[in-house]
Amino acid sequence: MQKNIRSKKDLEIYLQKLQKPVRYRNQLEQYPTSAGVASEILFLAYLDGNVEGNVIGDFGAGNGIFSVGAALIGAKKVYAVELDLDQADALRKNAEGLNIDIIIGDILSFRESVDTVFMNPPFGSVTEGADRKFLDAAMKLGKHIYSLHNLKSADFIRGYYAKSLSIVRERKFEIQVPRLYGHHTKDIMGIPAVFFHCEQPNQ
Repeated sequence: MQKNIRSKKDLEIYLQKLQKPVRYRNQLEQYPTSAGVASEILFLAYLDGNVEGNVIGDFGAGNGIFSVGAALIGAKKVYAVELDLDQADALRKNAEGLNIDIIIGDILSFRESVDTVFMNPPFGSVTEGADRKFLDAAMKLGKHIYSLHNLKSADFIRGYYAKSLSIVRERKFEIQVPRLYGHHTKDIMGIPAVFFHCEQPNQ
């Protein structure tokens, strides 16, 4: 853990200052993870022993909030996988000076095995099934998975993971999202979400 990060609050304050992309794309269901939610999930994983000294995969990395957070609290190496170039521009700036490899491309093109996966993938509500390739990649490549999903899909996600993984914990979150798209009617929207921590059964 870096010297200036001594607590979950320190991490949240740092992550709040990260650069955001200039544009979000609704068709890719880009809903940023807040610093509060990201720091809470990262510290859960840290206390589980699944960050410090581990190889991390951040799938659908966006501006790199999970990648940067993991690097700051002691990850050995981070792979940040992101398809969108606007998101990747912000990610590059946020990752400067940290041990983060940025992979520009579809998640299906990434084949490195990792210890821990963090992800807030597309919810699959705009493009049906858009989340499944992220689930499949995480289940294939990661030993431990920490992921956020739309609460409406909780039963599906639970069943999908349970086919081959052990579900360690499940918890409800509310993701606070600023007005990003034309159909948003409020400056800040609360989206009910569900968080899963899963692991390979031999862990």
